[in-house]
Amino acid sequence: MHVAGKVFLGLGVLFLVLGIVMSGSGIGSVKDAGDSFEDLGDFAIENTNSGTVNVTDKDGQGDMGFTFWIEGEYLDEDGDGEWDHCAATNITILSHPEINDNWGEDARELNGSFYYEVNEWYDGCEADEENKDRQGEGEGLIKVGRACLACYAGPMEFESNAKVSVTNDDYLIEQLIEVGIGGLGGVMGVLGGVGLSGCGVCFMVLGGILAIALNDPKEATMMQQPPSV
Repeated sequence: MHVAGKVFLGLGVLFLVLGIVMSGSGIGSVKDAGDSFEDLGDFAIENTNSGTVNVTDKDGQGDMGFTFWIEGEYLDEDGDGEWDHCAATNITILSHPEINDNWGEDARELNGSFYYEVNEWYDGCEADEENKDRQGEGEGLIKVGRACLACYAGPMEFESNAKVSVTNDDYLIEQLIEVGIGGLGGVMGVLGGVGLSGCGVCFMVLGGILAIALNDPKEATMMQQPPSV
């Protein structure tokens, strides 16, 4: 086999193996990201009428706070234009850390208290088909509102007339970013592996063609003249 054919075949096999390994690793990363995404609904506290949750505030600039969920459906059976579960749920913040006034007028006016919200671009619990947060749909939960906007680190204590579950918004955002980065890295690994494997196949095909088309170089034959008499 011609040396050029051997080189291309060797490179082809190497690239193909590396591509398969890279793709496998990328698929594993994508799977891990998917499993982590399923865990993003972790609650700071679940199914309780009262409790204490902690603001971490890693950057020292205040956190987004907490979201409150209850079991139920988005219904407006009395036709007053507001979701029924909001009128039936009363949540009181008994204590909370200080807030960062630099977050703006809304944060200053709320001063860490609870406020009704489903989607932030709607007016509180406005009964509109688009004003539904479906993140808790799998657990049969609907969003009531939020509390502790712009709070610094420390405990927040609350009580409610209905059993609620609470999520830490900053924690979930951090996890979502990490999961997204991991998933993106996995996708890039799969694409890179597929590309590398494709290059390996091309090199192998080219090596095979060269092996067939080219002959091994022949060593020059020494012609010896018989000695003259």
